[in-house]
Amino acid sequence: MRFRISVPATSANVGPGFDVMGMAFDIYNRFTFDTDCPERLVIEGCLPEFTVPENNLLYTTLAQVLNGHGHAVPNLRIVFDTDLPVSSGLGSSSTCIVAGVMAANVIGRLSMDTEQILRTATRIEGHPDNVAPAILGGFVAAIVEDGLVYWHRYPISDRIAFYAITPDVRVSTEAARAALPKTYTLTDCIYNLSRVPLLLEGLEKADERLIRAGCKDRIHQEYRLQLIPQGSEVMRYATEKTDAVSVYISGAGPTIVAVVIDDDNAFLRQIESFTSGLDTAWTVRRLHLHHQGAKVKLL
Repeated sequence: MRFRISVPATSANVGPGFDVMGMAFDIYNRFTFDTDCPERLVIEGCLPEFTVPENNLLYTTLAQVLNGHGHAVPNLRIVFDTDLPVSSGLGSSSTCIVAGVMAANVIGRLSMDTEQILRTATRIEGHPDNVAPAILGGFVAAIVEDGLVYWHRYPISDRIAFYAITPDVRVSTEAARAALPKTYTLTDCIYNLSRVPLLLEGLEKADERLIRAGCKDRIHQEYRLQLIPQGSEVMRYATEKTDAVSVYISGAGPTIVAVVIDDDNAFLRQIESFTSGLDTAWTVRRLHLHHQGAKVKLL
């Protein structure tokens, strides 16, 4: 049996929605599985460090799910075809977890529905802000309560474009978590909570004022910005000197996402001109919301 799973990139937090909100973008990691492989296990197309089974998050996820349902992993060839850099803040780890769960579902004939896949992926990931949009598509808020994942998909205006501005560095999720304080003031918590509904309304209606006010954060960005070389300069320039309505750190970073209304590619020219003069190499990609979520295709 051969099949391919495509999982979209995701951008978590979206400013104030720490560990809760995320959106799917139209770039993908694709994984091809072949259970007719003559060898026990072959992993190809990824960085050498991830060809070792115990270091490969997709394989360990697949094995965990199959073993948990009483199935052994069959002979298997896995080929990675990835558009997302590792540890970039665009959900590369979540694509592996989602693909691993979905592949186990196919190989083991587990008959898991979307909600069961989401619950399983969330349990392995630890929180749903990336795996929920990766599975469901669109712009999603999700929480875990008593082992269940509650989620809602929010609309985003077609007038809005997103730009991922990614430096040529890695920031691990562990390092980004370690950078955060252990406690927060009530004022900072209220600051973030009060901005979420404004951001939701602003994104739906392409309201510049609401997006600009609603996308701000006091929970994670100022701490994680210290881990991004020249990230402060990029965010300051994008905020003050370009057509971007707002910018935020995507997930754990180091990718910075800019929100642009009625885009005419002016932002692309502006930010590429600025980043070309920095010491760190930056890649800029124009992205669109991806509405469908992860898909399986038999080959």
